[in-house]
Amino acid sequence: MVVHMNSGMRIELKWLPPFQGTEEVRRTSAEIKILFGSENATYLDDGWSKSVEHGARVSAYPLALWLASSWWRIRWEPLPSSIRLAPDEIPADADWRMSHELPAAGYGFIWPQLSFASDGETIRATCRRSHELSAEPIRYLSDFEAVVPAREFEREMDNFMDLVLRRLDSVGETELHTIWREVVAERADPEQSAARRLEARLGYEPDEAPSPLLERLLALADEAGPGATDEIAPVCAGSHPTDTLNEVMSLAAQPGVQGRVSVPAAYRGSDAGMAPWQRGRRLADSARESLGFGGRRLTDEALAEVLQILPDDLKGSASGLPHAPMGMAVRTGKNEELKLLFRKRNRPARRFEAARFIADDLCAESGDRWLPVTDTTTARQKLQRAFAAEFLCPIESLQAYLGDEFLPEKFEEAAEYFGISEVAVKSHLANHNLIPRSLVDSESMP
Repeated sequence: MVVHMNSGMRIELKWLPPFQGTEEVRRTSAEIKILFGSENATYLDDGWSKSVEHGARVSAYPLALWLASSWWRIRWEPLPSSIRLAPDEIPADADWRMSHELPAAGYGFIWPQLSFASDGETIRATCRRSHELSAEPIRYLSDFEAVVPAREFEREMDNFMDLVLRRLDSVGETELHTIWREVVAERADPEQSAARRLEARLGYEPDEAPSPLLERLLALADEAGPGATDEIAPVCAGSHPTDTLNEVMSLAAQPGVQGRVSVPAAYRGSDAGMAPWQRGRRLADSARESLGFGGRRLTDEALAEVLQILPDDLKGSASGLPHAPMGMAVRTGKNEELKLLFRKRNRPARRFEAARFIADDLCAESGDRWLPVTDTTTARQKLQRAFAAEFLCPIESLQAYLGDEFLPEKFEEAAEYFGISEVAVKSHLANHNLIPRSLVDSESMP
């Protein structure tokens, strides 16, 4: 499936005569189009009229109410990377889906299978066509993914809310007025905005996160750094967030491996408008050039020298922390020294983790003392993974090694040659549209 990067998002309304329902629903009866560039999430086959339509005949009120209620989570919560459950609990993704998938807007209308997930910088919209065997009278036909810059998403939500609220002026005060007024006020207040953002990244609705947990994370920003805390919060999402945070704090107190990133002149400028994977690759290319590596593969000795550690530290051993919720580097404040807390234990995964430490040290704000390396899908983690893949295995070198045909049996050989996992090889190729994404979707990156 093609992903449309940096797509423009628009919600178009054409007011219609009132449907049945409450006054709010009747007043905002409309034909609604939800557009992402050239893609239309509301392109549908109407079984009642026996026609194909470009807009859905629904009410704007439940859509606006759902978007306002879910605003903080849609804007800041990433797609869950793991599920930590007790046997008797509701599946963790059920709660996520209620706040991120449009059918949860409900009110008896048939909505497109459209979901939103944030990486902090962008919102990924995923639209799936209705099931072929669906008995519903409305069947949505579009199937696509689009990436919307977060600021553009915010602007479009503001415009949409303004249209709906003005339409409701004759109705008087509604639940939507109350909720949206609170969202706007919280966005304007730096302290409230920071708290809401952390709640969302923890997977909670506003005011539902345990107060002691939220207070600890807000305090942690002073020690670890604001950006680092934003990365730690989604790691703690799940059934036992306090326990996970305790594990993170315990990890940071471990002795680790002492090192220092030694890259003489890597590009560290702003790449506004570029996707995280593009920034990661650009940074990796710059770092390799400044180190004189060219396109050759990196031995353990060469990689260890960049981090000023011993080659044996990359070979994997009992010194890894496999049960830790994440890996981490800590800036000690002494001559750019780092304390490296490896989570991975096998050599390919540890090399990849080491490269991610390098990326984060090069990119993280100076106020971040902790450098988290996690399994989440935030923009910062995406940049780390893209950097590590390109730094350890330049795509041109990988293509040259594999030859004209990307035979599956060659992937394992390439992984051994470049010192990374076979999954990383496949993901690197898929990210450059050289093999189908389906070859790696069932696996996970290091």
